[in-house]
Amino acid sequence: MITSLNLHGFKHQDAFREVDKFIGESMLHGLGEVYIVTGMSDDMKAIVYSVLEDYGDISCEEDWWNKGKLIIDLK
Repeated sequence: MITSLNLHGFKHQDAFREVDKFIGESMLHGLGEVYIVTGMSDDMKAIVYSVLEDYGDISCEEDWWNKGKLIIDLK
């Protein structure tokens, strides 16, 4: 199972669907932690946060070394 999603090259209108699909499949496969590469786009990060709100209690934080990468804890 793939543990990361790179949103570079995705249009904003397509990103919500891709993130939702990725998070849903990751949860179904029982993954504990996944990564989403957003780049430095605040709009793309906002899309990811918006998807995560639909899933309830999932924590998300920026990677300390790479501010364009989000670490999602699915546990």
